[in-house]
Amino acid sequence: MPLDRNKSIPLYEQLRLILQDKILLGDYPVGTMLPTEKELCEAFGISRITARKALEELSRTGLIERVQGKGTLVSGQRPVASTPQVRGHKRTMELFGYRGGGKILSHKLIPPNPNLLKLFGLPEDSEQKFRLFRRLRYLNDEPVVLMNSFVREEIGDKMLTYDLKDASFFGLFEKITNRYVVDCNARISATIASPEVADILNTQVGGPLIWYQAVSYLDGGIPIEVNYSLFLGGKFHFETSFYRTVEEDIEQEFFEQITNTK
Repeated sequence: MPLDRNKSIPLYEQLRLILQDKILLGDYPVGTMLPTEKELCEAFGISRITARKALEELSRTGLIERVQGKGTLVSGQRPVASTPQVRGHKRTMELFGYRGGGKILSHKLIPPNPNLLKLFGLPEDSEQKFRLFRRLRYLNDEPVVLMNSFVREEIGDKMLTYDLKDASFFGLFEKITNRYVVDCNARISATIASPEVADILNTQVGGPLIWYQAVSYLDGGIPIEVNYSLFLGGKFHFETSFYRTVEEDIEQEFFEQITNTK
């Protein structure tokens, strides 16, 4: 993929994202030596400074390790002290002895969106597309959660090569990238069921729902998924050690546009 010199995105940032995707999607498996700075310069027509800056940024995420006298090595998952505590719906349900299956209602490709670009840590003029997976999740065969999961197009296309019926998305992310989901920043608030959502979740129009908005990260602080979910209010509770006041912002409008579009 060539670099675009007409964009405001720095060349080193464009190169970093290209190399990051090749690592996460398995084009450069763990233990692989990346091209040298000289080879990157020749391949992309860039300066040595630009190539070095891109590699330095990747090194900060832990995806690569620069070995003196040898080159740049793709790192494996960094050691964790215990089993990762970030779990998706299916694993959480199973942990408490419930059946946590589900199904894919739809998936579609959507164009670059300013809010998603920001949440994924991408430049505002990026042309990155996203794939939206709309899922219905169950608790012992009862529909209880409507999930809207956004991933970058490249990750989403790789996910489509797997059987998504009943799949744990966190499990898929780990399988595809060979890295754990280690962090999740979430906002939780109350809302009510619209006619469309009430029909899907088999509840009353205007019934209480929990609106869950989250960004999940791989090791190194790399965003892997943006999730907007609606949980039946009488079926779940969430525990947290902090709170914040309700704010009206672009996420509210964006969420309503997505959830009200079939």
